[in-house]
Amino acid sequence: MKKDELIVTALLSELLGHTLPYYISNLTDSAKLAGDDDPYSRARCALRKLSTADQEKIFNFLKVVIVDTASSVLGTLDGTYFPSNIQGDFTLEYEGDEIQGSLQDELISKAEEMGVYK
Repeated sequence: MKKDELIVTALLSELLGHTLPYYISNLTDSAKLAGDDDPYSRARCALRKLSTADQEKIFNFLKVVIVDTASSVLGTLDGTYFPSNIQGDFTLEYEGDEIQGSLQDELISKAEEMGVYK
């Protein structure tokens, strides 16, 4: 496996395999008190008003948000996405090898294979 693929696979595993389940667990934990004035509590209260099927649609949309956010970051590093006020180029290395240039494409390809955008 090429190093850019390795990095993207590791990122997706962390984001969709660990971070997303953490959010879902915290948002669906009925033992958590409602009414706390924090973002999780407010989202938890809103989600409780939805059917299980509609909650699942929200969680699937979170996958898209997570992948699109990572795509923006990797696209910035690749030099294919240009946020305001960032004019220069980046050089990204992993174990001594330059890896930027195809990270965003690799991420989108893997996300599509995983069915994130369906």
